[in-house]
Order: sequence, then C-alpha cells, then structure tokens
Amino acid sequence: MKRCLIFMFIIFLLISLIGCNKAETFKDEVKTIKFCYQDGTPALTVAKLAVENPIIDENINIEYDMGKSPDLLVTKVLKGEADIAIVPSNLAATAYNKGLPYKIVGTSIWGSFYLVSTEDIQDFNELRGKEIYTFGKGLTPDIVFRLVLAKNGIDPDKDISFNYLNAASEVAPIFLSGKTNLAVFAEPLLTTVMMKNPDAKIVLDLNEEWGKATNTKMGYPQASVIIKEDLIENDLDFVEKFIDAYKDSRRWAKENPKELGQYAESLEISVMRDTVEKGIRWNNIDSFDIEDTFEEYSVYYEAIMDFDPEFIGGQVPNEEVYFKR
Repeated sequence: MKRCLIFMFIIFLLISLIGCNKAETFKDEVKTIKFCYQDGTPALTVAKLAVENPIIDENINIEYDMGKSPDLLVTKVLKGEADIAIVPSNLAATAYNKGLPYKIVGTSIWGSFYLVSTEDIQDFNELRGKEIYTFGKGLTPDIVFRLVLAKNGIDPDKDISFNYLNAASEVAPIFLSGKTNLAVFAEPLLTTVMMKNPDAKIVLDLNEEWGKATNTKMGYPQASVIIKEDLIENDLDFVEKFIDAYKDSRRWAKENPKELGQYAESLEISVMRDTVEKGIRWNNIDSFDIEDTFEEYSVYYEAIMDFDPEFIGGQVPNEEVYFKR
C-alpha cells in the first residue's frame, strides 16, 4: 500500500511538471510584433489602441512604435523591421516594387493638404501671378497641387511662383509673420495657423479638388496601412481582428476629439491638446477598406508615374500589392 501511494505521488508529480512545461512552452510561444507609425496625424489614428492596448490575440503582443523621424520609419520598413506600419502611400508602392513582403490593407489618412490665405480668393484664375509658399518639392504635396492646378487651366510652372521650404513646419512661421498670405499647410499645422490668425481661411481643400480633377470619390490616399505577408499567411485571424480594431480606433478618433486630445497628451504625440480637439475635422479619416478604393490608388499611382516614376519605385504596382479580405 505504501509503495502504491509513493508510485501514485511520483506519477502526480510528473504530470504536474509536464503541465508546467506545457504552460511555459505556451508562454514562450507568445510573439511580439511591431506596429510602426509616424508622430502626428498617423499617431492620432492609433491613439485608442496604443493607450488601451486591447488583447486582439492571446498569442500575439503588439509593440506600438511611434517614430519622430520620417526617415527612421522608412528605414524600418525597407529593412523589414516593421510587421505593421502606417506609411506614405508612395512608400507602400516603393516597398512592393523593391520586392519587400508587404501588402496594403487600407487607407489610414486621405489627403489633408490645404491652400490657405487671408485674401478672399474665389477662383483658380485669381491664383495667376501669385507667390505661394509650400513644401515637399517633388513629393505628394507638390504632385497633388500641380495636378489640381493643371486640371483647372493653370500652368504651375508659368502662372504660379512657388517658394519651396524644406519642411512643412517652416511654412507656418512665414505665414503668421505676414511675409506671405498664401501658403499650403498640412494638418495639424493648419489648425495651429487657423487658431493663431483668425483672418486665415481655407482657399482650396486639395483632397476635394483632387477628387474633382480625377473623378475619384475619396481623393488621394495620403497614408496607408501595410502588413507583412507572412503575418497575413500565418495569423490571418489576428490580422482580420487587428484591421477591425484599427478601423474602430480611427472612427473613435474622429468622433471623440476631447478624449483624443487627452490620449494624445498621454502618448506624448507632438500635437497640442487643443489643436487635436479643434482640428480633427480636417483630418480626412473616412473610408478605410482597400476593396472600396482601388480606383483612388490606381489614379494616384498613375499620376505619380507621369510626374516622377522613382517616387513609387519605378512602376505602378499590380493588384498583388493589395490585401483583399
């Protein structure tokens, strides 16, 4: 009887140890993926997720990586260090054309560039002969504005005098000092300028004008969400749930500006709280699903090809670049 009890105890101990090992093995199988995005507007769309950090999949932990430098984000994507990322849509095409295993799953932000003035400008013809301060020569702000002007009968090389600054942040001080009364702004700087100068008004919503010029409903996709192919292939259930969670975070940001301001402050997003609360309406956080916006991407990439093919890696990516749910 005593030997039987000892034998049973040994069996129980072995079972317990095996159970512990299994638990440890399961624990070790939890993997961490990196979600990279830029400080500013992209970070605002992620704020709800980053603060609340909901469990989307018990076996996957998400590391929210907000970068301050655009160049650093580009490096992480081109080196394949990001599992999920919010990137300029031209970078999504470049990565694909370089053979990097990412797919576009949806649009994070639609166009948020605006022409602002203290003058009452009602017609494109009133822009003839004007000097306009802007930024991003040869990049999306420039490409979009030039196409919009050309489609409305304005030759951007002959009829407009562009004064290009090195960064978007440099435009606001020039405008607010009175050195110019006509400039292109990106959100959230737009809100900052509108708050500091009550005479400033939006002359052109470049996303809206792009839509009119190209006959597309949503305008141009300024930033896209990309996900690694192996994550899609191996963890499709997680990917589907993540996309839904991110869509909810975007929607929440638009509908809850005050709470968004609080979240932005806690995450140290470099947008002032009152700017977030007042300016979220100028961030174009609308349709996300890629299936509904193939035409917008195609038109955008074709326009870039006409302007500078290397800006998207030399060619318009084929439909394989998109993740179709």
